[in-house]
Amino acid sequence: MIDRVEDGVAVLLLEEGGRANIPLTRLPQGAKPGTLLSLRVEVEGEADPAEVAALIEHLRHGGHM
Repeated sequence: MIDRVEDGVAVLLLEEGGRANIPLTRLPQGAKPGTLLSLRVEVEGEADPAEVAALIEHLRHGGHM
């Protein structure tokens, strides 16, 4: 369920009690606080360590995914 949206990022409350932050642009059109979602996660491969380091640095400086 979408709990809230902050700066274009949806904060999801998960059934298991955790949370996930997902850019609102990655969710179906019309998704808003209170919307129930069904999520599916798949493995696509291995991340390149250099790409991971660059992404972390990007996020540390206020960037978005």
